[in-house]
Formats: sequence, C-alpha cells, structure tokens
Amino acid sequence: MAIADLHAHTTASDGTFTPRELVERAHQNGLAALAVTDHDTMGGLPEAQAAGAEFGVEIVPGIELSTVFEGKEVHVLGYYYDPTHPALVELTTQMREDRVNRMEKMVVKLQEAGIDITREEIQAEAAGAIGRPHFARVLMKKGYVSTMPEAFEKYLGYGKPGYVSRMKVTPVQAVEVVLAAGGVPVVAHPGLIGKDYLFDELVPHGLIGLEASHPDHDEEKRQHYKTLAAHHGLLATGGSDFHGGGAEHRGELGSVNVPLDVVRQLQAKSAYFQSQNNNAKG
Repeated sequence: MAIADLHAHTTASDGTFTPRELVERAHQNGLAALAVTDHDTMGGLPEAQAAGAEFGVEIVPGIELSTVFEGKEVHVLGYYYDPTHPALVELTTQMREDRVNRMEKMVVKLQEAGIDITREEIQAEAAGAIGRPHFARVLMKKGYVSTMPEAFEKYLGYGKPGYVSRMKVTPVQAVEVVLAAGGVPVVAHPGLIGKDYLFDELVPHGLIGLEASHPDHDEEKRQHYKTLAAHHGLLATGGSDFHGGGAEHRGELGSVNVPLDVVRQLQAKSAYFQSQNNNAKG
C-alpha cells in the first residue's frame, strides 16, 4: 500500500536534515508522499520539491504555524496552500521576525542567569527559522544539559530563566489564514494539547482535520482522535513529526504514516477552496 508521512521538518526550521536529505530519506524508506511542514516558514519547499522530482517522492506543500490557546501551544498544520497569498506571506514574515526578536531576548535572559551563550552561537545552530530547540542544542553542546527535555525543564520552558513569550497568534487566526490561502488546516498532535473542546471552536471557523496518528499518541489516543475526527466530520491525518537524528528524535521518517488516499483528500479539499476563492474574486 502506498503511504505518506504528513509531518516532517528540515533545516529550514528545527530539523537536522536539509530538505534534499529529508526527501532522499523518504525515498529510502519507501514513502510515496511526504509533507514538509517546517515551523512558520515555507523556505524549505523549493529544494524539497526539486528533490521530490529527482527521487520520485510526491511533495505535499506544508507548514506548521505556532499559536496559543488558553496558555497552551497549539500547532496548526496547513497543506496545499498558495505560498504567495498576501495574508499567509504577511503572517509568516511577522512570525519569523518575532522569532529573531525572541531569540535576542532569550540570549540576554540566559546570560543574566549565568549561562555562557551568544547570539552568534544560536544563529550558527539555526540554518532557518530560529526556535527554542536551537537553544537546547547549544546548551547540550556546552554541557549545561544532557537532553532536550532537560533544557526545556531547566532553562527554556514556561517560567524558566530563558523563557520569552512568542507572538500571540490564535488557532482561529491560523485556520482562517490557511483557508484564505486555499490551504487545508489541520490541528497537529492534539493529544499534547489536551483540550478537546478546542475543536468545538475551530470547526465552525473551517478546520478540516486533526492529526490523530502521531508518535506521542499511544494506540488509545490514536483511536480516540480518530473517533473525535469522525464526530466533527474532520479528516484524520498522521505523520512522524520527524526532526532528524539527535535530541528531538521521535522515530524514523515514515514510522507514523497514512494511506496515500489521505493525500488525495487533502488535494481535493484544497482544489475546492481555491475554486471558491477564485469565484469570490470573480
């Protein structure tokens, strides 16, 4: 059966594989399709699409937008959007600028807490959009912590010495921007959010799917979210959330997957939204 992994990251955000390396790995692992879903950026897509043509892997254009709901991080995946749509370009530009500003504030806070860390070290670690995982990797390399979870627990998590809040984007805003760009919005790893009533708010705003299958969901949670998706009339998706080897490693690329038919459903939804948008313009 042809399978797809609908959640993976590259060096354009906090992955350790370049887009080309990621696509080559997908080919080696027998994936028919792969979604590149970097955090708040579309920067890795051109290289991934070129590699997809080379290796015979269908590339699903994706993105993972960082939002906040009731003090909890909520990540909204978007698929098959128009990457030139003004609202999406504006939002992602603002989010990337916020990441840089946040980085500078985090460096200062960590220095004030006695940590030997510089802006240059973080920038060297981050090839693309800067995030807390890049700080965690530097802290690990310098011996302050041994693992990624320890870095967040001691220094980078909410209320810790290096924590700085991110730009306030709501899940509703993210869903609406993805839809405006003709894309398909899906809530990532809902089991890590633990607020199922969020879907009561997002479905009326056009949410299309939820990521039922994820490495951090055990089988009970996967079944729960498949049932919840059916209850709300949502598409149940899935992916490995692959970041590459190292600290964020949750499992191999493609270790969590969905049938290729799910990709076709995403495409069909996007085609419908884009035709509706074109009709509205006309």
